[in-house]
Amino acid sequence: MPGNIKNVMAAIDYMESHLHEKLDLETVAGAVHYSKYHLHRMFTGTVGLTIHDYVQRRQLTEAAKLLVLSDRPILEIALSAGYESQQSFTDIFKAMYKKSPNRYREEEEFYPLQLRYVLNENPTNLWGKEWQDKIVFATQEDIPKWIELVHLVIDGFRI
Repeated sequence: MPGNIKNVMAAIDYMESHLHEKLDLETVAGAVHYSKYHLHRMFTGTVGLTIHDYVQRRQLTEAAKLLVLSDRPILEIALSAGYESQQSFTDIFKAMYKKSPNRYREEEEFYPLQLRYVLNENPTNLWGKEWQDKIVFATQEDIPKWIELVHLVIDGFRI
């Protein structure tokens, strides 16, 4: 598994540095020197998303940030996010954010669909029992922090 993690990290690094381009599985696989079938299995098994879904969500997140934090025209943002037209960008943006890019900009509230995925090169060995000994149950004193977390998730990221 650690070998897979390093390979998936290389794929993520490549995608993150090329988010402004049209990316697909074949392009990423060629860049990291793997067959697209092998990379697809490794990436999906490790990240839980396909490369297509990861790229789409990351590109839309970066575009959403630009919509709120810049005055750049929507067409320019669409092109910089790797889309070939404003219409294709708008259609996908609406499907994912449930509102048009123009309306999203007007509301001035940025929330990400997908942040950069960060993997631990040395994951904990989950096969042993040591990690289970470190689990403790929540107590009454933990409730305010949990409520705070719930508010952050619901209010901060609008799910």
